[in-house]
Amino acid sequence: MTTKHKLVTGAVAVASVAALYTAATPVSAASHDAKGTTTVSVKSEGVTAKGACNSWKNAVGIPGKWSKSKYGCAIFGKPGLKVTYRWAAERGAPCIKVKGFVKGGPKGFKTKWYNAGCGKTGFIKNVPWGNVAADREIQIKGASLLKWR
Repeated sequence: MTTKHKLVTGAVAVASVAALYTAATPVSAASHDAKGTTTVSVKSEGVTAKGACNSWKNAVGIPGKWSKSKYGCAIFGKPGLKVTYRWAAERGAPCIKVKGFVKGGPKGFKTKWYNAGCGKTGFIKNVPWGNVAADREIQIKGASLLKWR
């Protein structure tokens, strides 16, 4: 394979990725300055602001059955990391389990569910997370509407 062929192939791959990204990203507004330069304001659905990762997430509990709720904002862990979960029920007094990780499994870590307790409000600190990149997640049991983070 010639160097020229490699350069053309690489350029096509970069252009394809850029075109896919541009097509998938909605444009909010375009403006022009006095020199004729166009500025495009882009709104991306895939990027989450740091402040949104600390906001409260709504969840619903079902009577007699465990249901799950994912937070939708991943934690990029590091060795020894421990996380805290909090919840506040607007209706009901649910029982809560929270996701953490322990050493083991084929990838070095495996999911472990920790009982966080039952009641209108609560929290659990020091849930082992470790060097794992994943979404926070809870399990809820009992008829309830709650917020958690």
